[in-house]
Amino acid sequence: MHFVKKVPTTEQEKAAKEKEHAKRSAQFLHARDRIIAKRDVGEYDDELLSLTQAILEKNADIYTFWNIRRTAIQQRIEANELIQKNPEIGEEEKSKNAQKLENLLAGELFLSYECIKSNPKSYSAWYQRAWVLQRQVAPDFAKELALCEKALQMDCRNFHCWDHRRIVARLANRTEEQELEFSNKLIDENFSNYSAWHYRSIALKNIHRDAKTGETKIDDSLIGSELQKVKNAFYMDAEDQSAWTYTRWLLEVGSGKEFLRPESAAPIELISASFHGNNTTLVFSRAVTIPFLLTFVDTKDTTRWRAFSSTSPHPTSSRVWQYLSDSPLRVVISSPNAENVEWSDLKERYVNRRRLETIYDVVETPEPGYIQELLQDCHQLIELEPKNKWPLYMKTLVLMEYQPNKAHDEIIFNLKTLSDSLDSKRSELYKSLLSRQKLNHSIREQFDRLLGNEHDQLVVRYAELTSLEGVEYLAGLVGNADFQGNLLKEIHRIVLPNLHSLTISENPIDSLSPSPSLSHLTFLSIAGTQISTVQSVMPFFQTTPSLDRLLFAETPLVEKTEELRAQLPGVRLIPHWL
Repeated sequence: MHFVKKVPTTEQEKAAKEKEHAKRSAQFLHARDRIIAKRDVGEYDDELLSLTQAILEKNADIYTFWNIRRTAIQQRIEANELIQKNPEIGEEEKSKNAQKLENLLAGELFLSYECIKSNPKSYSAWYQRAWVLQRQVAPDFAKELALCEKALQMDCRNFHCWDHRRIVARLANRTEEQELEFSNKLIDENFSNYSAWHYRSIALKNIHRDAKTGETKIDDSLIGSELQKVKNAFYMDAEDQSAWTYTRWLLEVGSGKEFLRPESAAPIELISASFHGNNTTLVFSRAVTIPFLLTFVDTKDTTRWRAFSSTSPHPTSSRVWQYLSDSPLRVVISSPNAENVEWSDLKERYVNRRRLETIYDVVETPEPGYIQELLQDCHQLIELEPKNKWPLYMKTLVLMEYQPNKAHDEIIFNLKTLSDSLDSKRSELYKSLLSRQKLNHSIREQFDRLLGNEHDQLVVRYAELTSLEGVEYLAGLVGNADFQGNLLKEIHRIVLPNLHSLTISENPIDSLSPSPSLSHLTFLSIAGTQISTVQSVMPFFQTTPSLDRLLFAETPLVEKTEELRAQLPGVRLIPHWL
């Protein structure tokens, strides 16, 4: 039939698409090869700029072509600088050449803008814009900030745009107060704007950073006013995590609690220094390296140190260090800010009681006025939305920070509720917090005895511990530990290198991995565990040359007593209760 458009069949459509794809691929490969060839011989001319532009307009993520364009533009910038410095060239020609360069840079901004329109999360295109702005004579920062704001209205979590805005704000010499006000505007428009809350926290940290120490110090009145700001978000949508996450950050600021702060935020302090006959043990509030360690002692020797960690058999940075020597080191025990340096010869061990009291919540932190209001808000939201995890989570964090002793039972109940029902996907997080809270509680009950000179025993029995994280702060104080009846599945993460006696009976342990920090053990009880084969324990025993007694009653290993005796001829084996 004449004059009737023929409708392609499916096979015809497929063939047409394949033909078009092959054509475009051939064009791309031809242009790519031409670009690379010109780059290889150093021909960064206008043709090269034209070829790369044509491809980047279709695919902005080929960062190699952006690199080539920057090289080409940089050559023109350097050539212009030579022209401007040449006294033999007239002002008119200098002006003309400078304007030509500015036009090129403006064109580059337009190209990156077109690329961002088609792909708002193109890292390469955003990077190119920042690079160009830093090379323009008079960049239009107001226009650039407006572009950022427009892009963030389209996608408030476009981190490429947020990063670009930070660069532009710095180039435009905008104050942190101005950026704080910008975050206000975005939060007022959408309180679920997680990125705006984060941007606000950065601005506040920069505004209130101590110039000398670099620490952020935000006073209670400001935290109180910030909590009033997030309160509206709580009641508008208590399920939204943005405001809750920001509230957690407010609690972290100025907190001395390890569970609320990243380790990098904790000040470095000496926790304890003690001599143990063949080593000097130093324990710090956070991981340190040997060069830093040497500033605390009277030796420059770096060969006798060994570090202990729960995550690495040979750490180079650790909280716990030992210096192997038959005589004690002299150690600096004064604070870093002290006017006079105070040394100790360790005739008596040094213990930083104040810091340990903070670590184990021995002394509760005074409650600022805004905390009670926050607790009341959380309580009310829990009643209104009992299946919402966020108010219960926040209330529990507040109690852990300010009422760890008084509200211990409630904290434990809340963490179990979060783990078992309200937020089971993060169950391991809550179990870890739960274990640490119970460990702290047990240590508080033994605190004065542990810090005394007459006993070195730590007993934490049937406390449902899943981890011993936090016990390493006592590495210089504990020589005898009893963790019977807990939920520990491994012992190689125990960082107590001066232990001579360890009881881990009735834990769900089925093997023993090598542990450098337990090499001084003379007694070990694994009674009531699930260990069943000699092969599953020998790697550990090969690292405990001092072991002389092993209690393994009520384990499947009892049936392998003779095989075990052949492997450990110098150890007194105790397969049954005495």
